[in-house]
Amino acid sequence: MIQTIVGIFVVDKLMVANIELLETQKELALSNPVFLQNHEIRQYTVLFQVAVTIFIISFLKPW
Repeated sequence: MIQTIVGIFVVDKLMVANIELLETQKELALSNPVFLQNHEIRQYTVLFQVAVTIFIISFLKPW
């Protein structure tokens, strides 16, 4: 449930913001500080989601 909420409210919003920057600024967006910050936050968030998945599978073992 946490992963879904994080995915919807963090990853999706950052991805949409970066796509809009890419559409308007083209290659210049790749050096835009806002784009880079969004990308970095999104990467950490995705790593968090992967860590939660591994934790659930490894330690909680729902089966």
